[in-house]
Formats: sequence, structure tokens, C-alpha cells
Amino acid sequence: MNSKKYFFVLLVGIAFQSCKNTGSPEQLVEEIKSRETYENFRTISISDTTQKSFNQIIIVDSVFRKTIISETKSFYKQNNFQTRWLYERKATKLFYDYMNVLENSENYGLNPQTYRYQSLKNQVDSLYASSPTLPAIEKLDKEITASFLLLTRHLESGRIKKLAHGKHIWRRSKKNRDDVEILLKMKDDENLSEIMDVLHPQHTLYQRMSEKYKSLKNKPDDTLRNVVIENAKEFLMGYKDKSVGDLRYNLLKKGYEAIAEKSENQVDNSLLKALMHFQKDNGLYPDGIPGKSTLYYVNMNVSQQRELLRLNMERIRLLNNNLGDDYIIVNIPDFKLFVYHKDSVIHQMNVIVGREYTATPVFVDTLKYVEFRPTWTVPQSIIKNEMIPQMVAQSDPEKYQKRGYTLYENGKKIDPKTVDWSSPDIKKRTFRFVEAPSARNSLGLVKFILTNDMSIYLHDTPSPRLFARENRALSHGCVRVEQPVELAYLLLKNQEGDWTREKVEEAMQSGRNQRRIALKTKYLVNILYITAWVDENDKLIIKNDIYGFDQEQLKELKRYE
Repeated sequence: MNSKKYFFVLLVGIAFQSCKNTGSPEQLVEEIKSRETYENFRTISISDTTQKSFNQIIIVDSVFRKTIISETKSFYKQNNFQTRWLYERKATKLFYDYMNVLENSENYGLNPQTYRYQSLKNQVDSLYASSPTLPAIEKLDKEITASFLLLTRHLESGRIKKLAHGKHIWRRSKKNRDDVEILLKMKDDENLSEIMDVLHPQHTLYQRMSEKYKSLKNKPDDTLRNVVIENAKEFLMGYKDKSVGDLRYNLLKKGYEAIAEKSENQVDNSLLKALMHFQKDNGLYPDGIPGKSTLYYVNMNVSQQRELLRLNMERIRLLNNNLGDDYIIVNIPDFKLFVYHKDSVIHQMNVIVGREYTATPVFVDTLKYVEFRPTWTVPQSIIKNEMIPQMVAQSDPEKYQKRGYTLYENGKKIDPKTVDWSSPDIKKRTFRFVEAPSARNSLGLVKFILTNDMSIYLHDTPSPRLFARENRALSHGCVRVEQPVELAYLLLKNQEGDWTREKVEEAMQSGRNQRRIALKTKYLVNILYITAWVDENDKLIIKNDIYGFDQEQLKELKRYE
């Protein structure tokens, strides 16, 4: 299966098509929230309502400790300071259901002990093995509530405190689910497992990843060798080195046998064929060269696969669950864009994303406008760090004026020949470079405008040849689309004006400059960073971590082991 189909499967998985028979997840949660606060005459009135008693609750996660203490106290205040999980002589069914929920949470890459699973279970068993005191029941009930609210907080907000590093940007989706209200209105005999399932992402992809993670948990680690090819260009027929034998060994372990024609440590036709087969199956260009990308997959062991699945399930939990009827998804590591209508893919295309040092942010935004024949107002960082240095290095102050740019300072047009661009004080001055509309414009002939404050949007490009590259992390951060005509048509076809592909082409090639059209349908644009998922054939797909997020975020998750 090629990478194009792999990502088709990924995006179908993200389409939220696995809602319960009871209705959509939103409907179930709303139904619970619409109830009155649940009351049970068997619960116990809590006598110690002091802040000190809540501050003494044990919460493993220091990041959310204050928040959970506050929410726990708020719950009991709204619950008239009655116990939720424990009666005077026994625990509720809800408590035992919650223990089952915690036990199964490890199938989603969570650690049950983060929520004090074993400790709470043992304490409750011990409590009712003798005659429990009311203060002991009260204290333990608070501990269980705090555990529940920490779990739901992790399901909603994730466990990674610092999502991005350096100058990279990763913005969390805003969510406003009230888990205290859910806990207040659940009945003691409620099916808690079903409710908690609803609080997890409802993606078929997420469920497949969970199943694969569960199977890999019980699989022993493989005995791969660390393959290092110092100079991949030397990897030709007849090349001899120990690393060749290591590569042959790892390919065999992964199901790609390459029987040596002469020596295990010598490149031969059998090895090249096996390597190209491996590359093709992993969505790589099958050139038979063991470069950095290929070796990343060759050296990937079972333990690393488990960790990547665990991490990417965490990332999916950060998604906005309500995408609406029309939305766009871009997965940065796979350089792909998909357009959706009612959870069905209606189009897909390749994209170009930001370089590692000018990375495309991970965020969710709304697409509101299409603009034909746009100008490009160059960001200050590019003017100061790239354009001015080039003008100085080439002794050509008119370099960009000759390419269709108009230069301004303090709102007034300037002649670039009158400025000493090599002056040490030049960076203290603020210039504006504006590129006129044309087929050579850096944004191409159409841009798709979002609402963010980072000047990030989707746009055409004057360099379509770059879409043929395997690694398409080439931009300053914006997302360049391979098929701008088709994307504009899909966005505009239901608008007034009888938009056709031909009309879009005309607007791009000979229409009015800076013609902006507000979209009747507002598309939610999800720019994601997913490096591992499971396709519909139960095959684990792994993509290169082009921005280095994986290892940094995995370090954060280590806190919960």
C-alpha cells in the first residue's frame, strides 16, 4: 500500500464515524447534563468541608494538582457535601465500574496508577473489611473523586504540559466540557464504562490504535541491530561493510528476506530488491538507498512502535471533537491535505509545509476567505533575516524591486537605491516589502485566508515542481497546496456566482487583483502532527518526525510511568 492510500486511511479514521448506538457523544453528554443533580438517600454527609481537608488529597499529577483540588471541592459543594462513591456499609456500583475503567485505561496508553487505581481499590476493600468510620469514608470518597476528575482532565487536555519546544508552536484546541457537572448528574447504577468511552475520542482511528497498542504490549521486544550507513551514496552493487550485514538482518526480521548472493556484508541485487520493497511498503521513494528516512524505519523496534502509538493517541485526545459538517485536515509529517464533507473525504492533495526552523504551527483555525491574485506582504523576520542580507551580499538594492516588490518605510513608498542597506542600524528601521500579484508571486494566484494571529494560511505556489519531492518541508511556515484550482472550486461551488473550475482559473489568471470572497460555509482547518497510526488492514504506519516533537513529548509522558 502506498503512502497516498495510507493517509487516506488515516483521515478516514479521524472522521469520527464510530459513535455509540445511543446517539452521538455530544448527545449522550448533553443528556446527562440536562438532568437534575442525582440524589441518593444512602450517601453520607461530609462533615469536614475545610480547605485543608481538600489540600490533603493525594494527586499524582503536580501539573494539574491545584485545578483538581479546586474542581473536587466545587463538586462536593454542588453536591451538598454528600459522598459520591461510597455508602456507609459498602461501595457503590459506580465505584467498581470506575475501577474497571482505570484497569482498561492502559489500553489507551494511560497508566492506571496515575489515578491511584491499586491504592484506591485496596483502601476501599480494607475499609469495608471492618467497621468503617465516617471520617475515613469521607476522606476516601474525596480521593476517588479527585482521581476521576484527573482522568477526565487528561482525556480532555492531555498530559503533555509543553507540546512544543524552541520556536515551534503547538496550540491546544479550546474545550469547555464540564466534567464536574457530568459527575454530579450520573446515577449510581449508570453504565460508567459507556460514559467514559464517550469522553475518549470517537475516531475509528483511535480505536484501531488502541487495539494495536494492546497487541504490541504483549509482544516481546525484537533483537534488531543498529544499522549505521556513514555514506549512503557508496551503497552500490559490490559495496562491502559490516553495516550491510546489519541491514540485511533487520530487513529479515521485518519480513523482507534478502538471501546473500556472495557475502552477507556485500550489497547485491537481492538486498537492493528487498530494500526497495521495504521502502515502497513504508511510503518511501524506492531508490534502494539507505538514507536517513529509510534507516529510521529499518531501526524501529517493537518498543519504539509502542511508544509512538502511545504518543499519537495522546495527540488525538487533544483534537477538537466537534469538527462540523465541512472541514480540512492537514497532517504535517505526511505532507497531505484532505477536504471533508459530513465525515467523507471529497478530495485529497499533497502539500508543502514549513522547514524545521520555520515550522508550520500545529493548531485549529477557521477558513473564512478565498482571495484571488493576492499581494504578499513579507513578514518582518524574512525581510530582516533573508532579504536585506541578500541585497547586501549581492550589492543589489533593487533586487526585489526588479522582481515586482514595492518597498515602504513609515507608510511611504521608497526608492531602495536611497537606503544604505549595509548600515549597522538597518535592523532598527521597519520596512514593508509588498509583492505585486502575478504568476511569480510567492503566494501564487490564490490564497485561502485563516483567522489566526500568526500569518499562517494556505496558498498556491509558483514552484509546483517541489511537490514531486519526498520531503516537502520547504516553506516559511504556511501550507502550499498542490491543487489550488480544485481547492478553490470545492470551497466556492455552493456559493452565489455559479463557480466552476473554469471560472476559478479565470479569476486566477486574469481576474481583478486581490479579489476576496467570504465563504458562506466556514471550514474548520485542523493542522495536525500525527507520526503513527494504524490503517484499516491493521498495518502500523509510521512517518518521520520532521520537527523533532516525538522525543521531546515522550520525555513528558515519562512522568506518568
